[in-house]
Amino acid sequence: MTKLIEVKALEMTPDVMQDLEDRRAIIRLAPGRHAAPAPSGETADTLVYRSDRASGPHQLIAVSINTTVLDNFGAHSDNEEFLLIGDPATKPMYILVVVCSLVELKQKIASGALESSDFVALRAKFNDAEVSFFTMLRGVPHGEATVDGEGKPASFYVTEPAELETDFTDFGDYLVQAVE
Repeated sequence: MTKLIEVKALEMTPDVMQDLEDRRAIIRLAPGRHAAPAPSGETADTLVYRSDRASGPHQLIAVSINTTVLDNFGAHSDNEEFLLIGDPATKPMYILVVVCSLVELKQKIASGALESSDFVALRAKFNDAEVSFFTMLRGVPHGEATVDGEGKPASFYVTEPAELETDFTDFGDYLVQAVE
């Protein structure tokens, strides 16, 4: 004889989700929950979890951006996911993406031929299902920066391989910034 078990569906509210987290069933990804303290002029991150190597090395980090300088700009050896789950009331954040190859970027820097048309600067949009969640493909140079001044640093999530390597970009004499 089959026993019917009816489970009443609940609206997905912060309280319901917090209850699941308190029961150690989930990790809530929501604005500000894992924001790393980033002093002015620095970028900081917080490890949220790291997968067991038996499952394949993987990690989720929360990144806070509070620097106007692209000092962490570079290309990764593998893909990474951007989850722009964040507080829209933070400082504006920009994601700069190179639209040429890494080799071409380095050649342009060395020869003095780098131009603004070699980049796309995205004004980060948080919490939008159409644009806020994406994979940055391996080998694509990119970096994040914010505006100077007071305000809460922008924070978002990144999933990536735990042993991800980065080929950091030396811009030499160039200073690359996003502007309005």
